[in-house]
Amino acid sequence: SLRDGELSDALNALLGGQHHAVKAVITTRIAPRDLAISEPGRQHHLSLDEGLESPYAENVLREMDADGRVGLKSAPDALLNKAREKTRGYPRALEALYAILSVDRYTTLEELLEISLPDEVVQKLVGEAFNRLDPSAQKVMQALAVYNRSVSPAAIDYLLQPHLPSIDSALVLNRLVNMHFARREAGRYYLHPADKEYAFSLIVNREQRLESSESSSTNLQSLLSNHLPFTQHDLLNRAADYFAQARKPRAEWKKLDDLAAQLAEFELRCAAGNYDTAASVLTDIDISYLFLWGHYRLTIELREKIEGKINDPSLARINIGYMGKALITIGKVKQAINNFEKAIALSKTAMNRQAEGVYLGDLGTAYSNLGDMRKAIEFYEQALVISREMGNRKGEETNLGNLGNIYYSLGDARKALEFREQALVIDREIGSRIDEANDLGGIAACYESLGQIATAIEYRTDALSIAQEIGDRDEEGACLSILGSYYSKLDNQEQAKEHFEKSLAIAQETGYRYGEGFRLLNLAVVEIELKNYSKAIELAMQSTKIGNEISRPHLQSHSYNNLALAYLLSEGFVSAQKMIETAKKFDVSDNIHNVFALHGIIALRQGERETAQEAFTKSIAQADEILAKTPEYYDALDAKGLSLAGLTILDLRFSIGGRGRDELLSEAVETFRKARKIAPHAGVVKSVLRLFDELMKCEGGEILKDVRKAAEGLE
Repeated sequence: SLRDGELSDALNALLGGQHHAVKAVITTRIAPRDLAISEPGRQHHLSLDEGLESPYAENVLREMDADGRVGLKSAPDALLNKAREKTRGYPRALEALYAILSVDRYTTLEELLEISLPDEVVQKLVGEAFNRLDPSAQKVMQALAVYNRSVSPAAIDYLLQPHLPSIDSALVLNRLVNMHFARREAGRYYLHPADKEYAFSLIVNREQRLESSESSSTNLQSLLSNHLPFTQHDLLNRAADYFAQARKPRAEWKKLDDLAAQLAEFELRCAAGNYDTAASVLTDIDISYLFLWGHYRLTIELREKIEGKINDPSLARINIGYMGKALITIGKVKQAINNFEKAIALSKTAMNRQAEGVYLGDLGTAYSNLGDMRKAIEFYEQALVISREMGNRKGEETNLGNLGNIYYSLGDARKALEFREQALVIDREIGSRIDEANDLGGIAACYESLGQIATAIEYRTDALSIAQEIGDRDEEGACLSILGSYYSKLDNQEQAKEHFEKSLAIAQETGYRYGEGFRLLNLAVVEIELKNYSKAIELAMQSTKIGNEISRPHLQSHSYNNLALAYLLSEGFVSAQKMIETAKKFDVSDNIHNVFALHGIIALRQGERETAQEAFTKSIAQADEILAKTPEYYDALDAKGLSLAGLTILDLRFSIGGRGRDELLSEAVETFRKARKIAPHAGVVKSVLRLFDELMKCEGGEILKDVRKAAEGLE
């Protein structure tokens, strides 16, 4: 099967999509069965079991012997044809044949072809070629096999230094390349899989060495005290040590390539069976780096590799918990819940109340992602109790902040404000400046939802000052981005754009993909405000691409919604419809009312009246759910007002939900009046009127003139 989930998704999408001219060529020693049954009619299998036919195999042999030193270039056609038959035309077997002649100048092609070759012709010839190398070259080959990746000569020298102190592997490696034993690319060397398997198999493992020693007169204690035996286990660990020393300075960790040394060390520690050290290596890079850069699937793949193999209970618990965090981000929330429940059980067994509280909080986050806010609150409250019981003020602050987030997402901005203010008191008590900035930002968000944008700007500006003071680039970028959105609501688009561009630069600098996606989206919204719709579409598409790559529903919902809006305003109705249908797939509570309202407008502009009615009705229901908790939530009021206005022009001959046209018009006016009383800001009003004017373009839209005045804030 294909182990890489993203690769599997990409190939299946390529097979399942509309017919196209793109061809993917896959070379593999083992065909993936799961891919083979996906659209088999669109796949063509070319078996290479028979190798190259004549004259291609003979041409390969002649081309390798470019200077004619081994006699292949001038060999008779009949002799080369016999070589093709013996090797069955397998490219690697042909290379091995050439390698034997290169390294053993006393053996002729005729003599070599007299060897009786078994069915495993490649392995046999690879073995023959390897055995004719001198001992130093053999050890260099085995060192390449141990690393099992392309490495520099310095890596080979390090690995072999205890065994060949005067080794200069660069010369040997270049000779091996010339004889077609090794490959070279950009100054790094690696082996063909057949050579790697053979060379590695000749290195004894630890058990074989001990058994051999026990059956001989060698003193076992003397063997065990040997500095570094030439065994698979010890060589793998020494190779891992090389990468441990080859790490880049932490300040230079900006992208996945910068962690190549740690990832190589992790793989080698696993190959050596040293899973605890592998877990420690991974724990140092996944949450703060792999997560930040959006490599959630890679994190899960690596964590799964060591699951159930770690001896240290603390590392085992962390492995399960961190895997759960990664599973949440790619939408596998139920699997994440299972992981957190296991981590909680392990914490209880170890009587580690603090760890139990952490994973209860994670479980709350998982249920929040499932949309089960009742359970999310329940687990956050349990985690809060444990934090207070343990006197863990930091944990208490975290759980208060999480509860604030939940109530904010439920539209209960006032209750969210209470929790955030409690958290802020603790931040200042314990001197946690970064958490203080975070909670100031949360308080700002609550005030913004209540229409108090000037107050929101004050709190968010304080948060920005702290972020800049402590050098937290991520928080600085977030503050700049959100301040930009506040200025946009005040219709100060130039200042908004300046803030968004600064925050985007920070996200790209730090590799924060989620932030990068939202900041691109914010710039798209500014371009919509400036009526640069083609530019807005370009930016929003970049945002949706990132959202899809990192599987973040919140970003996906907002990105597709605004992309649909840009298409609507540029009268690309078909594309707008497609984008809004995609946005509906992401049931994000703080945006779904806007998605349904926009869907209704798009449908109505295309004359799809039943679809529009259904969408407007759903938008009102979602908005009412929020307004029941926070009557001042102006964003929900505006969505409801637009949907009520849309319903009035659907069909003037019948009532909707028991309400006639006049009643709907009156309710729409009253709803907009409430919204403008809370949020009379120029940018907010402009955004609402933009959508309202799309409604007025529809058949029957002229009856909305008085409602428009209310939406604009005019009596």
